[in-house]
Amino acid sequence: MRGFGKIYLQTVGEGREKVSFSAGVPLDSFFRFRYNNKERKIAAAARLSRARRKEKVGMEKISNVAVFIDAENVPSASAKQIFDEASNYGNILVKRIYADWSKASVKGWKEEVNRYSMTAEQQFEVQARKNTTDIALIIQALIILFEKDVDVFFIAAGDSDYTRLVRELRERGKTVIGLGGRNVNQSYVNAFNEFIYLDGEEPRPAPAKKGKAKGKPQPQPVQPAPPQEEVLDNKRKSDLHNIIDRLIDNSGKAFFAQISSEMKQKYSDFIPKNFGCNSFKKLMEKLMPYLKKYSIGTNADGTTMYLCRREK
Repeated sequence: MRGFGKIYLQTVGEGREKVSFSAGVPLDSFFRFRYNNKERKIAAAARLSRARRKEKVGMEKISNVAVFIDAENVPSASAKQIFDEASNYGNILVKRIYADWSKASVKGWKEEVNRYSMTAEQQFEVQARKNTTDIALIIQALIILFEKDVDVFFIAAGDSDYTRLVRELRERGKTVIGLGGRNVNQSYVNAFNEFIYLDGEEPRPAPAKKGKAKGKPQPQPVQPAPPQEEVLDNKRKSDLHNIIDRLIDNSGKAFFAQISSEMKQKYSDFIPKNFGCNSFKKLMEKLMPYLKKYSIGTNADGTTMYLCRREK
């Protein structure tokens, strides 16, 4: 590797030394020796500086993540999804979960607390319908903000009372990821950098009744198929079309990365996993029925994808 090695000195004349290298020890050892040739010192220092710059560039900082869960608003079945998502963003440094643990509704979380080594915070409900748990979570999140080196905050809750906290964290340069159900307020969703919908519990089929059937079994009437749910509502369709048209008007192409960035600025939940896709490419393919006047293209590199208008 250039810039690293053991140093050997050989006297070749009065006041002169010959330098040779072999792999093994960092070049820092070079400066322990004395040289009469100033140019050699300058060249070695330059090589060392370049090596250190390369080493610094190659080292990526791993983000520290803090996870806060409002157990009274999030089902325990979502624990795995929460921590799977959080681990994608870096090292999970803080794991806090808040509830009035005397309530029967949060009993399902007790096993998950042990499984994921969370710190369970008790907050008794002093008065019915007062947001004591919310306040405790907000205070602890702000303490973590100022006392620990945390880059990413995960807030798993379906309560819009946390909107002001999310704004405060983002104003201070933190990345804030929200997790909750699909019934949460859209203004709360858009407060986050990203919002991930939790899968929750799958509905279980009703158990079959035991006992002998009398007579011949009656054929069950065929139930009509439920109407297919729209992937995008009309407002999002309109915004998506406007963004694509503007990008194409400006540069002739609407690159997928640009579409993703601009849509996520408007809708924090516009991410592939919320649409059952594992990449933005798959999401755009899923949305093509709404984008019939465009076609998908690929740059010469074979990986950069974009939309362009279909030729009439």
